[in-house]
Amino acid sequence: MNCIEAAEGTAKAILLKNLDLVEGYSLDVSEYIRNVKAIIEAAATFAKTIPDSGDWPEALTESLYFFAKKQWLARMQKNGETEPSQTETADIEYQAYCYDYIYTHGNYPR
Repeated sequence: MNCIEAAEGTAKAILLKNLDLVEGYSLDVSEYIRNVKAIIEAAATFAKTIPDSGDWPEALTESLYFFAKKQWLARMQKNGETEPSQTETADIEYQAYCYDYIYTHGNYPR
C-alpha cells in the first residue's frame, strides 16, 4: 500500500465513523456535512504535501465527496422501507440536492 492509498483509506474510515456518530447521537445534518467537508479538505491538504502528487489532491477530493454522499444516502435509505415508494425516491433526490447545497454553502437551501 502506498501513501496515497493509505491517505484515502484513512479518510474514508474517518468519514464512516463520522456518519456513525451522526446517527448515534442524532446530530444535525448540516453539522455532519460541514464535518465531512472539513475531513475532505484536510485530506486534500495532506495530499498536496506529497511530492509529485500532480492532480491527485483534486481527484481525492472528488472521490471522498462522492463516497461520503453515497454512504449518507445509503444510510438514509436503509433506515426507510425495503422497497422505497415514489415519494421516498423523490425525498432521497431532494436530500441529495440538500447535501450538495449544504456542502457548498454551509447551510440549508432557503
